[in-house]
Amino acid sequence: MSTTNTIKFNVGGRPFEVSRDLMEKHSETMLGKLVSEAWQADPEEPVFIDRNGNIFEYVLDYLRYGSIELPLNVPKSSFERDLDFYGLVPKEGEIKEKSLADMAAALRQDRDSAKSNFVSAQSKYEMFVFATEVHHQYIMKNQSSKKAVPVQILVNKIRENGDFGKDRCDYFTNQPERGVFLSYLGDLFGLRMATESEYEIRKNMYSSSSPTLEPRRNFFVTRK
Repeated sequence: MSTTNTIKFNVGGRPFEVSRDLMEKHSETMLGKLVSEAWQADPEEPVFIDRNGNIFEYVLDYLRYGSIELPLNVPKSSFERDLDFYGLVPKEGEIKEKSLADMAAALRQDRDSAKSNFVSAQSKYEMFVFATEVHHQYIMKNQSSKKAVPVQILVNKIRENGDFGKDRCDYFTNQPERGVFLSYLGDLFGLRMATESEYEIRKNMYSSSSPTLEPRRNFFVTRK
């Protein structure tokens, strides 16, 4: 009776070492019989098998897990041929193949994920620029005031100076971007958007005929 816990194989020149328990679970197969006490005179010596070592790697995985998903470089026909040689009869659905379509789908998913991450990073950068421009306008219009006076921010002017597309400025239509913008505005510059009452009071100080006053886009900020 052998005391070793592993069995060594030399398959087509490739060395393998697997647990004896795995082989004993498949003792009725050709592989199991090869490593049995009756067939193997010296359990310490590798069992030589004149087959494709690259395919044998997946044969072992099939024995371990009861199923296999073959990579593109291992044809299903070659794998099934070697299974037959080893005395293994797979059930329907146990052998699957990766296809070019599957690989293309996975690559598209990776591409879309990377694109989404890029958009997120781009959006954060744009909101940082937006907050910086808002702070610049606030400072320019409120240099002499020591009070928290709401200042009107002209979005059209930010569009002219900002390093981003004009549609991105309307952060009111995108709640995630709005949150990022407000976070930058408060954490970096100590500003906040004016409340509705502050907004209305200050807005009345501007001419209603002013072409730059767009209540949906222009807004007021004040100190926190």
